[in-house]
Amino acid sequence: MASAMQRMIMEQRKKTHEQMRVLLDKAEGEHRNLTPEEQRAFDDLNEAMDSSADMLRKLEKAEAGEQAASAALRAIGFSGPDSGGEEPRAGEFVYERDGARAGVRKGESFRNHPAVAGYQAPNDGAAEAQYGNLGEMVRALSVSGGSAIVPTIWSGQLIDLARNKSAVLQAGATLVPMDAGTVKIGRLTGDPTAAFRAEGSAITPSDPTFDNVTLDAKTMSTLVVGSLEWFQDANNADQIVKDAISKGMALKLDQVALYGGTTSGAGSINLPTPPNPRGVLAALQATLAGNVLGGAANGTTQTTGSFYGEVLDTIYKVRAGNEEPNAMIWNAKTARQYAGANDTTGQPLRFPSDVEGLQRYTSNQLPSYTQGTMTSRANDLFVADWSQLLIGQRLSVTIQVLTEKYADTGQIGIVAHWRGDVQPARPAAFAVYRAIQGAV
Repeated sequence: MASAMQRMIMEQRKKTHEQMRVLLDKAEGEHRNLTPEEQRAFDDLNEAMDSSADMLRKLEKAEAGEQAASAALRAIGFSGPDSGGEEPRAGEFVYERDGARAGVRKGESFRNHPAVAGYQAPNDGAAEAQYGNLGEMVRALSVSGGSAIVPTIWSGQLIDLARNKSAVLQAGATLVPMDAGTVKIGRLTGDPTAAFRAEGSAITPSDPTFDNVTLDAKTMSTLVVGSLEWFQDANNADQIVKDAISKGMALKLDQVALYGGTTSGAGSINLPTPPNPRGVLAALQATLAGNVLGGAANGTTQTTGSFYGEVLDTIYKVRAGNEEPNAMIWNAKTARQYAGANDTTGQPLRFPSDVEGLQRYTSNQLPSYTQGTMTSRANDLFVADWSQLLIGQRLSVTIQVLTEKYADTGQIGIVAHWRGDVQPARPAAFAVYRAIQGAV
């Protein structure tokens, strides 16, 4: 695990360096020196860089010893297990069992991830040869009824389509293929710290700490209903069926990733655990309540002169935890409220640079709800380094066709069963502002 630790430390060093650069750029842009408070923050970050560099040297020394031992064993004819696959990059999540990279990279198809590419269900080839595509399989099942495990290639297509429709995955959430019902992913849980000491006194060791995130597969189902005639006659049934199923999967995944475990305080949201995974809001409320802002009895109304204050508070809550957010997620009403903001002269307000620098994604899985006297206009805003949200995905999808339930209306139902889990890897990378006013 030494190489996995090195990658985690290097990623933290990168973030620390970026925070130091922000302090210097701000002072330079304002043509001034660092303030005493900024200087203290800069010095603390610099100490953390030195401490992590020392830890890297220790790990490199340990790794060199391991490599020497492995070479000696190979010299006498011993060959250990091969973890296979490509070497993970710095900062990537890894499977605890073998140190191989866990996440699907940006722009990479789910089907091309090593864990998926090396998996082939026994019936995959036979199903593809018999049906040709997903649409033909659904048509065949609509005649006889029943269910089928979708071949890996078709499952991958559904999952990739769902990724393109899901706000949390577009924002950068890490998709992790699960080749078992439970999978453990390595993570860094504590940064090294620095402290001043008297001359000649002992240095108190402060090493980074590591543990793992456990993904336990849970089942999510989505139902699509269409007419019997449509299934029989549509020439593009394959694409339409895949689009409909993937949209249903993406919408529910967004809702659970953000609100799983929430049963009150967000309108009609009621997602108890179990059976739902615990999403960002519930995880923060359980482990880092300080990163849940707002929630005033009558909601929060934007104030002229500091219209973006609540948004900035949410962004800087993440940064205060030594994390760097990359995107925010809000619903259409919240986006409209800020897009239509004007100053006292009626001129449109520009996004502050901190807001402009983040990607902004809209998902109407975030409800508008009533908070006290704020009727149907209270909304939640999520800001995060979304790469720290792990979404485990089992390799297969099950399709079940319901021929009897809708027979009296001449329709057919398609149920797709998805299995996976959602886990925030580093809670400090997330912040939520609750019950902020959206547009009418």
